[in-house]
Amino acid sequence: MSEPKSEHFKVQAIPGAGRGVVASRSVGKDALLLKSPEPAAHVVFRQYRKEVCAQCFFYDRGRTLPVRDNVVGKVFCSEECRSVWRLEQGESGLVAWTELENYTKANAKAIINVYALESTGDKPSEAVILSTWASAEALLSPNDAQNPASTIHTTNNRPHPRQPAKHKPRHWTRMDPSLFSYLLSGAISNHNHGPSYRELIAPLAKDPQPYKSQAELEVHSETFLYLHAILPSPLKITFTADLCRALIDAGSHNSFGLRSGGEDAEEYMGYALYPSASYFNHSCKPNVSKRRVRREWEFRAARAVEPGEELCITYLGGDERDLSVEDRRSRLAEVWGFTCMCQRCIEEAP
Repeated sequence: MSEPKSEHFKVQAIPGAGRGVVASRSVGKDALLLKSPEPAAHVVFRQYRKEVCAQCFFYDRGRTLPVRDNVVGKVFCSEECRSVWRLEQGESGLVAWTELENYTKANAKAIINVYALESTGDKPSEAVILSTWASAEALLSPNDAQNPASTIHTTNNRPHPRQPAKHKPRHWTRMDPSLFSYLLSGAISNHNHGPSYRELIAPLAKDPQPYKSQAELEVHSETFLYLHAILPSPLKITFTADLCRALIDAGSHNSFGLRSGGEDAEEYMGYALYPSASYFNHSCKPNVSKRRVRREWEFRAARAVEPGEELCITYLGGDERDLSVEDRRSRLAEVWGFTCMCQRCIEEAP
């Protein structure tokens, strides 16, 4: 399914805003418009790894959850969630999570937050981005003696990265576990669902320049190489640079934050890519409310809606209620790359 289907709305082109969701019939307040399926890719930030259920995203006010799986570095709220999660990951996925946990522990001194890197100069151009990713993909050649993604296969066909102290490239001094986890979750979903997964990702709005700096771009391409190194063979075959870039480019504009309570909750625990929910455009006076229920998002009419009205959510998590038009537009431009022209902004603009 490339677009969400509903008796209440249709997806169509919106002048100046790509594609959006438009009501096809009268809808009453609180009517359920859409219940999204599971995310296509997601990450729970490492600082919350002991507090958030890896399956349903349950969070208990900072308490460590009772069911732990230290081998893969995950916790769960129940044995049922643990069993469901392991079944969804499959054998190759479990091997990959185990390798990533081991790799992260072995490189603890190299851990960084890629999005906290200092931004100097202009954002990398599309040409520079293409060149950097092409160079990274070229390093996957088995004939390249300096290949950082080369692997050693054991007798049970489980690949292992070369030992970091002896074989890592000279410039590999940084890794972001959250970025690794986001891309690995997407790699596993892509492997498990095949062409239908790529059909979900392909139509999403992409940010052609998602990196704030050259350093951020380089960390992303390095992450691709090292993640490729630790993947078992079945996942390695389908984990390409194109898939990696698609997840990054789509995630920049289509991710939903995972918070402990409502949209304005303080605990920002991670983010997830929900393709079916990504067609709702933004308004500073939204007529659609959203609420996360475990792994799914529910979208309901915030007021009565007439046929032909665009159905919009807020991207500002409730902050739009108290921000000035200048502050709203500034934040939306910085994070999502557009100048808001919703009716409220037009009316309040000086």
